[in-house]
Amino acid sequence: MTGISLYGIVTEIKTSKDMFSLRIEDKTGAVWAKLHFDKSWSLGRLGMGHTVYISGLSSSLSPQKCLELSWLENDTGASFFNISCLPAFLNTSCLHKLLCLSDLSAHTSGAQVCRVWLDQIDHCHVDTRFMHTLCGNLVDESHTGDLECKFCHSICNSEVERTFHLKITLADDTKRLFAWCIGQTAAELLQISPDEFYELPEEEQIMYPSSLEHEKFIVTILNSRRQDCGRIAEQNDNMVDWEVTRAMKCQ
Repeated sequence: MTGISLYGIVTEIKTSKDMFSLRIEDKTGAVWAKLHFDKSWSLGRLGMGHTVYISGLSSSLSPQKCLELSWLENDTGASFFNISCLPAFLNTSCLHKLLCLSDLSAHTSGAQVCRVWLDQIDHCHVDTRFMHTLCGNLVDESHTGDLECKFCHSICNSEVERTFHLKITLADDTKRLFAWCIGQTAAELLQISPDEFYELPEEEQIMYPSSLEHEKFIVTILNSRRQDCGRIAEQNDNMVDWEVTRAMKCQ
């Protein structure tokens, strides 16, 4: 069967050089989908707990009589949307219900939208790293000195840009929550580009976050906690459960 569409939450990711397997869940159950690319991942950032919509899938039965779904990047009708990272998810009220931070728990699934302010700025952690532009994941320096993306399993020296890795406390009238984010989302919260921040003198970098105390935002937030050893670990959460995937400053 072809032309299948799928909507759900990513609960497991297995990666190789040119194929990525996603375990996607909804209220009815879970299924694995294999994504095939001509070269490598080209769909932007994807992480645990993100909500996705995929169209153009085909299905077949494995030798063990299990359902298998496959997706080819350039097939007719093939599309992939990470709902958790769409700006429209924040600024279109019909797509979400505004929640308080106290409504979130370890059992909360999928992306949720909250109105918050930045709190306890003295305890925030701001770091600048390099990010793989194709997949939105942080890169590490390999033993050979090359920049390596563990998500894509590729050397990406010419496909990186400076980005933020931010850990910060969000608050509303009901609760405080420690969360992390990278990329454009972190830049939105910090209201400065990574390159501009990197060029500041060290003393100004240390003092800069203090100017953000009580700045208000609408954010998309989700639980990115790794559930078991079979799943790929987020390479940048450092045991922080909550990821902010989008942020929009309140006027």
